[in-house]
Amino acid sequence: MGSESRGVVFFDVGGTLVDVSPSVGAVYATACAARGARVAPSDLQEAFDRAWVTLSEDVPRGADRYRLFAGGEREWWERVSTRAFDLCGVPVPARPPADELRAVFARPEAWKIYPEARDALAELRRRGYRLGVLSNWDSRLPELLAALDLEAHFEALIYSAAAGYEKPHPAIFTAALEALNVDPSRAVHIGDRLEEDYAGAKSAGMRALLVRRGPDLAAMRQEMTHRGDERDLVADLGEAVRRIVE
Repeated sequence: MGSESRGVVFFDVGGTLVDVSPSVGAVYATACAARGARVAPSDLQEAFDRAWVTLSEDVPRGADRYRLFAGGEREWWERVSTRAFDLCGVPVPARPPADELRAVFARPEAWKIYPEARDALAELRRRGYRLGVLSNWDSRLPELLAALDLEAHFEALIYSAAAGYEKPHPAIFTAALEALNVDPSRAVHIGDRLEEDYAGAKSAGMRALLVRRGPDLAAMRQEMTHRGDERDLVADLGEAVRRIVE
């Protein structure tokens, strides 16, 4: 690290820096409607969430899910969408192909940047922190971050499809630390998942902050008393920055 650096802050992406807009269910419903099938976005969202959880149960802990199938990440997303459409009873002719759906989510208009994110990134850089991305994501991440005008904030992009591991596997945290040549004691990871982000980073010897937006903040604060330090729970990235620089 350069002598002026105050340390490194790694950011998760989904649920931390950006979120789907308006929702996965809405995108799927629009694509189905164009083919003559009307399905409530909320139903498709629930089905997508169930499909993701069910299929994820077959993924070994920390393994890169996109390497488990001969068809790679395209096959993974096809399996998820097919399961979701099955659950909602969408007729096969009305189902959009996986490549069409993947193309939608590769575009910046399918995402929203959390309102405090840009200021948080700029403030950390202004104070001398180096920044990196550490995310479970497929190969579309670099181009998406560039399209969202976020990539320039980061010195390194570490993501599961390239690293070959998913958080909380220690290897992906090691890869991130090595990419920026930083000791874990001088690194912070910010994410929104208790196991993948918070517990994974802590196990790697890093400081960790857990972003929890929404009404379950109080419940998660109680959970954090058993998993770490409840002061590591923050409501948004603005609060995360204040915790880091204090």
